[in-house]
Amino acid sequence: MIRQPARMLVISFILLIGAGTAGLMLPQSNAGAPMRFIDALFTITSGSCVTGLAVFDIGSQLTRFGQIVLLIAIQLGGLGIITFSTFFILIVGGSISFRGQNILQETFSQQPMGDFGALLRSIIVVTLGIELTGALLLYLRFSQLHPPGTAAYYSVFHSVSAFCNAGFALYPDNFIRFQSDWYFNLIICALIVCGGLGFVVYYDLGEFFFRRERRRGTSLSFHTRLTVIVTAGLIIGGAIGFFLFEIKNVLRPLDWPTKILASIFQSVTPRTAGFNTVPFDQLANGTLFFVIMLMFIGGSSGSCAGGIKTSTFAVLVGLAWARFRDQQEVNLLQRRIPDSVVSKAISVSLFAILVIIFFTFCLLESELGGVAQKESRGQFIGILFETISAFGTVGLSTGVTPALSDFGKLVVTVVMFLGRVGPLTVAIAVTKAVSRRYKYASETFLVG
Repeated sequence: MIRQPARMLVISFILLIGAGTAGLMLPQSNAGAPMRFIDALFTITSGSCVTGLAVFDIGSQLTRFGQIVLLIAIQLGGLGIITFSTFFILIVGGSISFRGQNILQETFSQQPMGDFGALLRSIIVVTLGIELTGALLLYLRFSQLHPPGTAAYYSVFHSVSAFCNAGFALYPDNFIRFQSDWYFNLIICALIVCGGLGFVVYYDLGEFFFRRERRRGTSLSFHTRLTVIVTAGLIIGGAIGFFLFEIKNVLRPLDWPTKILASIFQSVTPRTAGFNTVPFDQLANGTLFFVIMLMFIGGSSGSCAGGIKTSTFAVLVGLAWARFRDQQEVNLLQRRIPDSVVSKAISVSLFAILVIIFFTFCLLESELGGVAQKESRGQFIGILFETISAFGTVGLSTGVTPALSDFGKLVVTVVMFLGRVGPLTVAIAVTKAVSRRYKYASETFLVG
């Protein structure tokens, strides 16, 4: 696994998707007619890649058994990406400080540096601990709405779905019915943010706040500080942006506390999870484009979140600022960013852009091919939104998903898979590529 992490990542997800697809096609998984292969493949890929897009209402069409199959796929998919990406950050990568690269040694002082089993056990304990806490808190709300057994099941399902940033809900309206419930919304937001921060950040924050013997003379790692600052900035900026864009639209009939709560919730969920407390098919075009930008950025490295990641976004902003000021070095938080990290950020972003462009074109042809522009006006942004939601493993939709053709479902399935394993695979490949000893001759040319 250490030698070929990218291959192991891809193979593990393919096996998980294959097994899950077979599970969803079993008669006991469906409340009605047997599920078609393409629908089972789409749904389980969405679950394994913790996306949340669905071509049907999982709360009514899937039996309890089928929902558990999906939940297992969500959990294993979330654990898988956390494990592989954390392992890459700490061992293969060089994108965080020296202290960050030695977190394995500090965490498992009695274990060798390469003890992947110890790392996996630690990630599982942290993950299940957060999910259990979330489930217990959610049970206090669900117990007021459902019988004890159903309330417990709903609590576990939605806690796992939120922490793994999957965005699957057992209600047909997602979470719109909880639109004004501050308790419920804040718990879901907390689970989403925790799932979008990553194991490295959990460890570092835990060391800083709870290990008193290590607190003196130590500070948060660069990776943690950058992750927390960018995440907080995107949540605050996203909430303000959503509020301003929708104050005269979907937020208009709501009271002021609910306007604020809905704006906060829809600032957290587009970057990673895909839950919604407002109908996205009624959002203004400006809001949809704003949400598209949040979905493209995504969450943090080493987490369940998708997108290009917050650290990549920060590096790109730092690069643009440095070039604007005619500086050769990229600096963030009073630290110089190595050229190798800048190269990874550019490669991951370019990969994302190319995937989105190509598969948006494929969806336009499969869903709107032969339709004149004036007759399909307004549908372009819906398809672009769908593509970026799939690539960013977000799961938000303007209503395009259920109406997709079989080929369109296959396209989105591929995009979800690439969005989950692609950026990390590219980062690993670039890490290997930059270690070459030889270099080509340099050349200058005009840009812009």
